[in-house]
Amino acid sequence: MNKKYDVIVVGAGNAGLSAALGVALGGLSVLVLEKNSVPGGSATSFVRGRFEFEASLHELASVGTEDAPGSVRRLFSKYGLDIDWQYEKNAFRVIADGPDGYDATMPTGVSDFADEMERLCPGSRDSVLSAFDMAEKISKGFDYLGKGKPDPAVLFSEHRDFLCAVSHSADECLDALGMPKKAQNIMKTYWPYLGTGTDEIDFAHYMSMVDSYIRRRPALPRLRSHELSLAFEKAIRDLGGEIIYNCPVTKILVENGKAYGVTAGGEDILCDYVVANCWPDTAYGALIEKEQAPEKALRLQNARTPASLFFTVYLGLNRTSEELGIKDYSVFLYNGADSLKQYRDCNSLDTCFMIANCLNCAIPDSSPEGTSTIFITTMFSDEAWGEVSPKDYKKRKNAMADRLISLYEEKLGISIKPYIEEIVIAAPPTFARYLSTPGGTPYGYEMKRWDRMLTRIMSADSERFTERLYFVGAAGERGDGYSSTYANGASCASKILREVSKNGKN
Repeated sequence: MNKKYDVIVVGAGNAGLSAALGVALGGLSVLVLEKNSVPGGSATSFVRGRFEFEASLHELASVGTEDAPGSVRRLFSKYGLDIDWQYEKNAFRVIADGPDGYDATMPTGVSDFADEMERLCPGSRDSVLSAFDMAEKISKGFDYLGKGKPDPAVLFSEHRDFLCAVSHSADECLDALGMPKKAQNIMKTYWPYLGTGTDEIDFAHYMSMVDSYIRRRPALPRLRSHELSLAFEKAIRDLGGEIIYNCPVTKILVENGKAYGVTAGGEDILCDYVVANCWPDTAYGALIEKEQAPEKALRLQNARTPASLFFTVYLGLNRTSEELGIKDYSVFLYNGADSLKQYRDCNSLDTCFMIANCLNCAIPDSSPEGTSTIFITTMFSDEAWGEVSPKDYKKRKNAMADRLISLYEEKLGISIKPYIEEIVIAAPPTFARYLSTPGGTPYGYEMKRWDRMLTRIMSADSERFTERLYFVGAAGERGDGYSSTYANGASCASKILREVSKNGKN
């Protein structure tokens, strides 16, 4: 390990790896320091018994094919990463209980999706197609912003629909399009992937995600998300970058408002730029000397709210998915049709919504022959989890896992409990220990009307309160999601390279 680098990246999560590879491709020396023993952060897998479980990835959006690549595939191609992508033919299945409930399996492809929505909800097809037409205009708007220094006159003259979409919530825009309520609720199935109610998330952010899944198809790496992390690791090392594991950063060195290195392993390591793949709260609260933490930064972090917490049950079953009668890779199970009520119910530990994934339905040989794996995820607010005392933790955790498994069996009409060979329960403290995020949230800050993605992107430079210190990750301007964090890291790398090109190296 050297004593001076162009860039030091704190944390080998998705965004940190993307930023590290981006600056390495630009010819800068880079050191990545990771407190865990493997790269990826949430993008990893773990082994229990004879099963390997995917820690967090459901599926990626924006991958696309070689002939019609999405933003993720284009970025990975630029980075020289070769991933064995597998694709799901359906976008999702959603089962919503209650008098207004439904059981819908939605296909990929805009036309097929709209046709199925029309079958389920007569009179909805035109409004559904209008939503996807808006998504294409939204994409053009984001592309224009990505060029840097947008001209307000151009935005207002050429991207009016985009401005409307970023200024109004998903609920408001779907209403304006005249979409029937049932169709709206089905369209809003993906809300847990952003962890925010559809009355708060802007239509541009939400519809961009939906469009990328429906138009590009959900994609999964053949060897789970660890395949992605290892591809980044190899590419960084091949370019001369260094990665050190089991090496937590204990301090980000700042003097006169400028970052100049880190402390790790008991020694100071100097650099021109620090990229922190961690929460600003963590950096300014624990890693930067108090007198070097700008008051504006502290106020901004205090104004923002950590997003929802995860609770996941991983199951290794000694029967195949076919033997168990499981036919769908991804199933959203809701206790009602109203998506906004589903989100608000997360304020209670009695929330009944869950996302269940059986990886074998997408990748048949992803577990040993004659077996299958399922992981079931729900989420709730930090306030709800705060009801659990340390004394009751184990009891409440096990009871919640049992309730989720029972609901899964009931709603799908199948039996899995007799065939459980391995079970792992990850409650918020589990994620907190690994991710070092507030409460264990993997999402970043909750998107609010005053704090939406466009606002964050436009304000990113003005929110850099410490010179030569960049933040990336789920708490960054693009929010959570694999695709978003890869893009966040790439954007950070581009900014650093432009700055070096303009000012030269120190």
